[in-house]
Amino acid sequence: MDSVLPAGRALPQSGPCSLLVSLDFDGTLWHGDAQPPIPPAFPELMLQCRGAGVRWGINTGRTMAYLLEDWNKHVPFLPDFICTCERFVYLAASDGTLRGIPGHNAAASLAAETLRKHMQPLLHAELERIAVSYPNLEWIIAPSDSLSVEAADADTMDTLANLLQPFLGKHPAVSMQRAGRYMRLADSRFHKGSALAHVAQEWQVENSRILIIGDGHNDMDAFARFPGAFCAAPSDAHPDVLAWLCSHGGYISPEPGIMQILRHWLHSQRVMVGNDRLL
Repeated sequence: MDSVLPAGRALPQSGPCSLLVSLDFDGTLWHGDAQPPIPPAFPELMLQCRGAGVRWGINTGRTMAYLLEDWNKHVPFLPDFICTCERFVYLAASDGTLRGIPGHNAAASLAAETLRKHMQPLLHAELERIAVSYPNLEWIIAPSDSLSVEAADADTMDTLANLLQPFLGKHPAVSMQRAGRYMRLADSRFHKGSALAHVAQEWQVENSRILIIGDGHNDMDAFARFPGAFCAAPSDAHPDVLAWLCSHGGYISPEPGIMQILRHWLHSQRVMVGNDRLL
């Protein structure tokens, strides 16, 4: 289980959650090559929206420890929720401290371990076959997870993911969770969509009051799980994500990053920020 609990607190809650924002991290909110990697306007906007019942969180494939390593350097408060490894869920209590959902997180951990025992030898054998047939592909099995693969770049992962499709077709209970140059095999019952569903259920938020922003393949599980939500991506998202949004009535920002999407959606929900009054 991803058992690291974040130190610090989320912003104080002022009544029930009326609007819910789910953000992918890498490539969406976080741009490691930019300075600063998280827009300074982002935490300011979250502060301004607090009185309108907006709660928000990070839905990522990172572990909690890996997320916090970068998060705590740039944002002075925690999100209202964090979903890690595309399956574990942590929610802020009324005092701002984040705690895991014990039953769900334990079930997700058990499912992942069961899958690892069954699929590890099968996946490694398939990867060895691919390596022989395609010696120019550069990738490694992640040292920390025997069901995870790190490719040299996103294009290499696109090729490797396509080569693995016939193998995955033989295992319908297994999904491929992809983001950029990273991939892991997962129990198909647990993904970003199922994790976010626990958040929405806990805070009793209707789909139409949810914003989901992501740029990678693993974000499409959340998009598909919430057909009534406002699903969006920045302009530099993966082409497959942009194509999915185009075919499903989603929103694509005319620019990279999340700030334009956030302001557009908040305006559509009649939440005014800046010099305007919060409605």
